[in-house]
Amino acid sequence: MKAQASVEFLVLVGILSLIFVIIFSSSGGYYFYSEKMKVEEKYNNICSTVKLEIETALEIGPYYNRTFYLDSGDHTVSIQNYEVVVKKDDLIKICHIPINISANLNNGENTIIYNETGISFM
Repeated sequence: MKAQASVEFLVLVGILSLIFVIIFSSSGGYYFYSEKMKVEEKYNNICSTVKLEIETALEIGPYYNRTFYLDSGDHTVSIQNYEVVVKKDDLIKICHIPINISANLNNGENTIIYNETGISFM
């Protein structure tokens, strides 16, 4: 009788251990997915901010000058061939813009200037 109770207890412990392993392994996958979504949202916001600044400058016209800020991080932001490209390692976010300009933006403070010669960034 005692041996049967010990076996049943070990089976119960084994089943509970298996359940905990499944729960923790699935939550780890969720955590990784959640972090990836946060990074993608951050890059989407950066891309949208730059696109909005360019569209606003075009709408207002020459003599537009405004300073804006981009989130810091280990990503690069470039503008070329009608696209704003935010890139880090293998993750790339692209936004299309209505004008063909070339520039590399900094993390932090950037200034967009629209004058007689066109749009430029400092």
